[in-house]
Amino acid sequence: MVKSLVSHNGFIMRVFLAFVFIWFGISEINNPDNFSGYIPSSFSNLGLDENLLVQIHGGVLVLLSFCLIFKFYLSVTGLLAVLIMIQIIFGLMLVNNFQIDDIIARDIGILGLAIGVWLNALRN
Repeated sequence: MVKSLVSHNGFIMRVFLAFVFIWFGISEINNPDNFSGYIPSSFSNLGLDENLLVQIHGGVLVLLSFCLIFKFYLSVTGLLAVLIMIQIIFGLMLVNNFQIDDIIARDIGILGLAIGVWLNALRN
């Protein structure tokens, strides 16, 4: 049984990464107030609407989820997933004064999954 899953490892990685992105994307769209605290203060000082930024970010995550699931330009989509995870980690580190906490540690793991999806797409 495990050997049969090996041939589907790319699909499994894409679906689980897409699940994380779509979960947080929908949450960001529906409840931007819950996420606006993660925006570094430098963005707030620019006079940008934090809730709108969060909702746009959520929309990008949802779109990226569908691209992952349906293998739409997967090498580019995988790279975008990596870049978004780096952006999320860097943004969280700015908010946390560059201290790594459990959320950042989890996101580093998700970054590893995104790198795996991207590299797997480049191999095919």
